[in-house]
Amino acid sequence: MTDEDSETFHVLHVDDDASVRDLVASFLPLERPALEVRSFASAPAALDALDGVDCIVSDYEMPEMDGLAFLKRVRADSPDLPFVLYTAAGSEELAAEAISAGVTDYFPKSTKREQYTLLANRVQNFATQYRTARAMGAQQRRFRKLVEYSSDVVSIVDANGVFQYLSPAASNVFGYDPDDLVGEVGFDYLHPDDVEYAVETLFEAIADPSYRPVITFRFAHPEKGWVVLENTGRNLIDDPDIEGFVINSHDVTERVAHVAELERQRDRLAEFASVVSHDLRNPLSVAGGNLSLLEQTGDTAHAAHIRLALERMETIIDDLLTLAREGENINSLGPVSLSAVAESAWQSVDTKSARLSVDTPLVVLADAGRLQQLLENLFSNAVTYAGPTAHVRVFDLRDDRSHDPAPTTGQQNEPMRGFAVADDGPGIPPSDRERVLDYGVSSDPDRTGFGLAIVRRVAEAHGWTLTVTDRPDGGAMFVFTDVRTPAPDTADDHPPA
Repeated sequence: MTDEDSETFHVLHVDDDASVRDLVASFLPLERPALEVRSFASAPAALDALDGVDCIVSDYEMPEMDGLAFLKRVRADSPDLPFVLYTAAGSEELAAEAISAGVTDYFPKSTKREQYTLLANRVQNFATQYRTARAMGAQQRRFRKLVEYSSDVVSIVDANGVFQYLSPAASNVFGYDPDDLVGEVGFDYLHPDDVEYAVETLFEAIADPSYRPVITFRFAHPEKGWVVLENTGRNLIDDPDIEGFVINSHDVTERVAHVAELERQRDRLAEFASVVSHDLRNPLSVAGGNLSLLEQTGDTAHAAHIRLALERMETIIDDLLTLAREGENINSLGPVSLSAVAESAWQSVDTKSARLSVDTPLVVLADAGRLQQLLENLFSNAVTYAGPTAHVRVFDLRDDRSHDPAPTTGQQNEPMRGFAVADDGPGIPPSDRERVLDYGVSSDPDRTGFGLAIVRRVAEAHGWTLTVTDRPDGGAMFVFTDVRTPAPDTADDHPPA
């Protein structure tokens, strides 16, 4: 049994002669068991029964509506449905008109068995072709919609990397209208550092059609900047339906950023573990040794050393917790007066006889609490290393002639500014300027070395760029750039610190 015989094809037969209807209904299933015939005495009645029909067999001369009129009505809604005009009335003129109207076949009536066999074969062939075409059409529509609505970009490039086709998702993922990219060289939109690798991969896949590369590169999005794309390629240049190299591109920018953040957190935990194991071991050793001496001698003088060691451990733990918190992302920023926060931070630090000058009206978009922590640590650092009578300044970079960076523009129409915190101490040697921001670095044995690391983490959490330098007239200076500020119409709405 063939596949055709294993399924049922629905045939609609229309003839006003009952004896012909009976013969067709009997002979067609007899010759081709897969054919199921439904008979109607008139075309108007048959018009209401076209759903699910795979082929129509119709007489020509019939009351109410003849076969040609019936054909035209069918073609209005079903241009591809097989229609066989099975009639004893025939002429070249009728045949020509039927062909013009879209008849599938013109078949003369006969009482011979062979004629019914031939009719059955043709009807099943027509029905099979029709059903196959419908299935293929549905599949093509399905695939077309999958491509159109996919969040991934399907593109075709030639052997030189020139775009031949891009799916609609290119508008969102690439940021360009697909039609605008057709004819463009795809490599021109890649990050310069990624072009060589992408070209080599394409040429390798062209040379070896069995090679299906998966590569990642950065693509220039007109609004988002560099987006990271993961691309799967396949060489179909020799396929006559494709004639190109097919690439499926998926935006993995967020995933890559997430992985980078996880790696950063892993490195941070490793640094924490190193600092904790090193910095806590010393006071633990001191406390343990003095505890043993206290137990052996009963001399309470050792208790004071134990207390100092415990206080030292408590300070280290507090700083570690602060360091961990200050590196968290900041989701909510508000306009904050830099001068107000600086004055508040100065009051929170043991500044001895040092003095503070705040020379800026700058209002920044920041988390006020974390900004105060940053300034407190800088002030404390200045008093420690510049001396108890240090002069500490906080100023707006645009108003300070000793440091005049080129103005930049931020996203979302937010202007970018900068500020600095400087002292009049001995400054920081150039060889130490990067290292002083690391965990646990301090030349003062009484300090944990986490203060400036916290400053760096707060700056990073805000998206600021921190540079350690010296003022021309001496003293350490910590410069913060890429600082976002409120739009001009909201700058006066900042709350007090």
